[in-house]
Amino acid sequence: MAGLEAIELAVTAILCALIGLASGFVGAMTGVGGALLAVPLLLILPPLVNLPSLTVYATTGLAMVQGLTTNLVGVLVHKRASFVSGFLLRWTGASIVVGSLLGSVASRWLPSHWLLLTLGFVLLFCAFQMFRPIAEVDSEFVQSNPLRFAIAGLVTGILAGATGLGTGSLTIVLLVHWLKVPTRVAIGSTLGISLLAAIAGTLGKALTLQVPLAEAVGLSMGASVGAICGAKVSHKVPTKTLHYILAVFVAVAAFHALWRAMR
Repeated sequence: MAGLEAIELAVTAILCALIGLASGFVGAMTGVGGALLAVPLLLILPPLVNLPSLTVYATTGLAMVQGLTTNLVGVLVHKRASFVSGFLLRWTGASIVVGSLLGSVASRWLPSHWLLLTLGFVLLFCAFQMFRPIAEVDSEFVQSNPLRFAIAGLVTGILAGATGLGTGSLTIVLLVHWLKVPTRVAIGSTLGISLLAAIAGTLGKALTLQVPLAEAVGLSMGASVGAICGAKVSHKVPTKTLHYILAVFVAVAAFHALWRAMR
């Protein structure tokens, strides 16, 4: 019996590595975050191949590990190519973290159902807008009024914290659609911004024993390789194509928010 359990654990770890590879690739290529792909795969795939199902707690813990690994490796690769803005990390990133804390606390008194509905329709609108033909997107990022970027980040963080929706999709919409940041810089900087939240989230999950070790190791290994490949592909894909890919993932996030609101 112990031998069978060991085999099941090893196969589960391998499966998690494959899930990490796919989600890490998507996360580092788009900046939206691989959790949109990792969470459903972690919930669906193990039972399909006759492996024990992962609990919801384990799945959310592993999603945090996936996010931490993908964001860390992805931001290092994007930084090497000069697609991570320190200005955005300082002003927008810091205010998103503060906003997320405020939003998560305020969510106790806010009508989350209507927040999710509103957010879902806003993201859906932005996704359609991002499908529209765009002007030059490979231009240099010009730093402007820091207060504007800080306020925009604060509002985004409050929405993310209040609704429980990951910051990645909201930050991409904020940077690309509203603040007109070049797509590649937006992707790299979003990974850096999301890394701050991923560190805190992973630490919290680990301290409360919600991260299964073997599965986490497999997932991290796969996500590391996937993130390196995804970030490098992101540098070679035409920016217009990246823009359309981002629009698809923002639309997925929109439908996810609407589905949660209607449950």
